[in-house]
Amino acid sequence: MTILTETRPSPLADFDITRRWPPEHPDRIQLYSVTTPNGIKASTMLEEIGLPYEAHFVSFADHEQESPEFLSLNPNNKIPAIIDPDGPGGKPLPLFESGAILLYLAEKTGKLLPTDPARRHQTIQ
Repeated sequence: MTILTETRPSPLADFDITRRWPPEHPDRIQLYSVTTPNGIKASTMLEEIGLPYEAHFVSFADHEQESPEFLSLNPNNKIPAIIDPDGPGGKPLPLFESGAILLYLAEKTGKLLPTDPARRHQTIQ
């Protein structure tokens, strides 16, 4: 007797970028970046707040930031960019620009960003 189980495709399969950089852990935040000052901001934040993530190296030497797959996530062809498979409402959230990513991660976890309005804006500046 064979028992069939339904296999659902990863919600990340809908993102073109995952064809070029397939996730090994689709349940984790997918980080697309390189080791530049802006590039390491998101990985540093992810390490500090303790969220699991999977890093994908985007080679500037090979112009991967200009590939159709990368541009499908960030049309500005800049790093970093992320996809959170567990975004608001449980739906995947693609996001780019380091400042937007840092704010999102802080708000998602309630870490590193004060709730007091004055302290919050001082931190953001």
